[in-house]
Amino acid sequence: MIEESKLQVDISIRQSSDAYDVIVIGAGPAGMSAALCAGRAKLKTLLIDKSLPGGEASTAYIVDNFLGFPDGILGVDLASKMEDHLKRVDVEFVCTSVDSIQDSHAKIKQVHTNLGTVYKAVTIILAMGLEPKPLGTLFERQFMGRGVSYYAQGDASWYRGKNVAVVGGGNCACYAADYLSQYVDHLYLIHRSDGLKAVKTLKDRVLANPKIRPIWNSEVEDAFGVDRLEKIKVLNRSTGQYTWLDIKCLFVYVGRIPPKELLTLSIKVDEKGFILTDEYMRTTVPGIYAAGDIREKQIRQIATAVSDGMIAAVNAGRELE
Repeated sequence: MIEESKLQVDISIRQSSDAYDVIVIGAGPAGMSAALCAGRAKLKTLLIDKSLPGGEASTAYIVDNFLGFPDGILGVDLASKMEDHLKRVDVEFVCTSVDSIQDSHAKIKQVHTNLGTVYKAVTIILAMGLEPKPLGTLFERQFMGRGVSYYAQGDASWYRGKNVAVVGGGNCACYAADYLSQYVDHLYLIHRSDGLKAVKTLKDRVLANPKIRPIWNSEVEDAFGVDRLEKIKVLNRSTGQYTWLDIKCLFVYVGRIPPKELLTLSIKVDEKGFILTDEYMRTTVPGIYAAGDIREKQIRQIATAVSDGMIAAVNAGRELE
């Protein structure tokens, strides 16, 4: 728990301008954790996200590695509980997209939204999370929303009793395949390697599922459909042979990448675009912090995102002293 006495803000900052003490961009677990801690410390806090609170956690099927839920919890339920907790403190929330951050090196920074509104803040916490990595194929754009999806939980009911495919072999791909298997008739799990990269319990569950057929050492080369996706062309990288699979939807889970829109700031990032921070969650720009999956780190889980958010809020408050 944050000691509010240590996070008192110079009241003259609030009285001399309409600036917030903290603006948190992103309302996933990291952003909500940061906003909660800042709000509990009586900091004037604004939380901004283009979607409702929850972030990627709300798209997870079962979260079974978050402390306090030994039987697991649906991702959407965990996100809802986090939002309910956040409502207990005085934090403003705005549902809009952030276009840019101006005057990032000034004492008072400006956050510009796509609605033309400008919000001012002394400190900013970037917690936008990651976005799905595309395959980079031409057919993705052609069939977007018509048979190509990046969101299994939201689109699963549309393909009840149908054949679908998931491309990817990590935790996210396996969670998606496991969840979709409750709805679909048959599922192809297409992976470039000869084995899954998911944690053992999840991997074992997927491989034992009779509805799921792994297709190893393969990648999706092309797709065909008149109005909607009807089939995909799969290349076996080992044999060089092509196979056409009749499916109604291709769910893409080949990784996640940092969003590009805010990384035009003069913030230092690594070669993959993840924001570099120190142990206090400070970026290379004074007054701007980063928390959660968007920062360069070893482990990206809900628990580590919540921790990042709290650390960023604590140190933003101390900076305001």
